[in-house]
Amino acid sequence: MSKIDEIKNKKRTQNKMSPSQALNEPIQREEGNNVSKKEDTKKTTKEETKIERKRVSFDLSTRLHKRLKMQAINEERNIYEIIEESVERYLEENE
Repeated sequence: MSKIDEIKNKKRTQNKMSPSQALNEPIQREEGNNVSKKEDTKKTTKEETKIERKRVSFDLSTRLHKRLKMQAINEERNIYEIIEESVERYLEENE
């Protein structure tokens, strides 16, 4: 069983919920605030001006894609958000 499936199954068995509910379930934060990172991101994005996006396509090693997907699930973020953040950081350091 993959690590992703283990995480999903753990959440499902804790509360006996569907896979989609498990992935969308808010996480408990240290300050006791029961808000997920996705909700925080949505609030921030709505407050900011809308970002124009361009769809791109590129090849990525299977191993790297799997690690990226796991990280996105753990952080309750989209893969594109992690990639965008990483590319911005890279460009700032190398320009």
